[in-house]
Amino acid sequence: MFPATRPSVVRDLGNADPAARAAAFEALARSYWQPVYAYIRLRWRRSPEDAQDLTQEFFARAFERDYLARYDPRLARFRTFVRTCLDGFLANHVKFAARTIGSIKALSRLA
Repeated sequence: MFPATRPSVVRDLGNADPAARAAAFEALARSYWQPVYAYIRLRWRRSPEDAQDLTQEFFARAFERDYLARYDPRLARFRTFVRTCLDGFLANHVKFAARTIGSIKALSRLA
């Protein structure tokens, strides 16, 4: 489901040059967007619209916080690392959504 990844692109995620880092991230996002979307749809059972939004949010957050630059090839394959980051992101998203909905319900009972 996840594509093979070019080691040079993964290496460039940690490059000191911001342009090289951005180009590497863009290349990975292009090749991993569809598999991440499909994974969210199938594994997390989200609607097409929610899966698109979550896929975009995952890549935006991964870029902002340099998640993918933390990859260590001695510990796992890159696709395994991406799935682990994605599962953590989605679990946090679900937890935050549940907390937000719980707060809204509590506030509505006070009114």
